[in-house]
Amino acid sequence: MSTLGFPLSLGLSLLLLSAAGCATLEGPKPLTGAQVVELAKSGRTAPQIIEELKRTRTVLSLQASDIVALHESGVPNEVLDYLQQAQIEEIRWRERLSQSYWYGPGLYRGFDPYPLPPPRRPRRAP
Repeated sequence: MSTLGFPLSLGLSLLLLSAAGCATLEGPKPLTGAQVVELAKSGRTAPQIIEELKRTRTVLSLQASDIVALHESGVPNEVLDYLQQAQIEEIRWRERLSQSYWYGPGLYRGFDPYPLPPPRRPRRAP
């Protein structure tokens, strides 16, 4: 019975450590379109709103009608340009991720010079 106790306690402690490590990876929640409108109406400037979008890593899936509605709600053009550029970069990043690792020229790049997907780069201001 004592020989079974050590592997069990080791496994349990590893499980608890991994669960505790995952709990610390949570970052700020992305903003919604309504929150972007609230920031614009509260008097924040376009650069301040863009910094908040970058800090929260907000990417909104916007259609043309959504962009028009945000513009009519008072969101500055610079913020709308940033949101559109962030959406484009997100689509490109996801495409690179899906195509470069599993579906590349050799179907599997497990031992190529760069076996992992490309790192996600921080967005630059337009």
